[in-house]
Amino acid sequence: MSVYSKLAAYIGYLMEDTPHTWKDGPALALLSGLSVLYGWGVGHRYRSYLAHPEKQVHLPVPVISLGNITAGGTGKTPTACYLARWLCHRGYKPALLNRGYRSRAEKGAAVMSDGEHILLDAGSGGDEALLMARSLPGVPVLVGRERARTGQMAVRMLGAQVLLLDDAFQHWQLARDLDIVLIDGTNPFGNGHLLPRGILREPMDHLKRAGFFILTKSDLCTPGEKEQIYGTLRQYNQTAPVAEAVHQPAWCVSFADWYQGRKDRKECSQLQEGTAAIAVSALGNPASFEATVCSSGYHLADRIRYDDHHPYTAADIRMMEERARLHGAVLVTTEKDAVKLPAADILERQVPLWVLGIEIVICRGEQELQQCILNHIGGTT
Repeated sequence: MSVYSKLAAYIGYLMEDTPHTWKDGPALALLSGLSVLYGWGVGHRYRSYLAHPEKQVHLPVPVISLGNITAGGTGKTPTACYLARWLCHRGYKPALLNRGYRSRAEKGAAVMSDGEHILLDAGSGGDEALLMARSLPGVPVLVGRERARTGQMAVRMLGAQVLLLDDAFQHWQLARDLDIVLIDGTNPFGNGHLLPRGILREPMDHLKRAGFFILTKSDLCTPGEKEQIYGTLRQYNQTAPVAEAVHQPAWCVSFADWYQGRKDRKECSQLQEGTAAIAVSALGNPASFEATVCSSGYHLADRIRYDDHHPYTAADIRMMEERARLHGAVLVTTEKDAVKLPAADILERQVPLWVLGIEIVICRGEQELQQCILNHIGGTT
């Protein structure tokens, strides 16, 4: 493990809501001090937009934001895909605006997909944006840190009627009609501290801005934990409705089938229940994906975890192959990871790699969520 990886793992440990030893005192004090500075910066920026609303850009179409108050994976990407498909079904033409995190287009503005053709790869536009583009034929996907700019492009160039902002609760440059905030049922608020001492992106009282909450991974928390989460949300926001969602495996196909765009269970070869599998992921919350692998009926023989948005290399593929041989297992990864993997290397070497598709299912409050969105975009039931 590299020095960077060891440092990242140690900071991750310090950010957890667990007891720490006296040896961690100096590091905790440093992180706490940095959290104070971070909180001041977030608060100053937010108050600046409150005092000067003219700074916000208003676009001529409804804008729906998806985001969270914590760092890490809460299911924003599959939720964005769910909402985009639903809007298309209702007859709207949505466009998705993604930051393109760690991509070459992040500091500019670019079209990942015009709805018909995918124009960028993961390195150029980002892994999440590419996943959305592959999953949503007919829906434009644009990337760039300045959502006001990509939003204007989506409306003027691509005829978008509704804009979905992915991961934008902390993005105040562009005015929105509705803020949907996702709460991770397995780790809703971390240890209650702001980054980098904890995982909060902004103070808890900022939850008052939310117009709707979705409690994701709700099947992985107990009734008591769920009640506590509801109580916390009501402490800061007494009016926003709460829906509940679960992550559900949709299909699991070989990398070769996935690469060719074949995902139908009947047309593709499938893994059998009980198959020994190694979960491979570079996610904010890898434990949730590993739990989904187990719930799909596969035997989790091992796990390989990389940092979120990790750029996979040929050396990574060789290491995965070796681990698969060692355990007599196949490799199972997510679509978000698959879009970043070196396809030519995997196909040429015939790596035993499978891609597990995950979808979000609103199990409680779906009609309330849909009606709330229609109310904000001027639609009817």
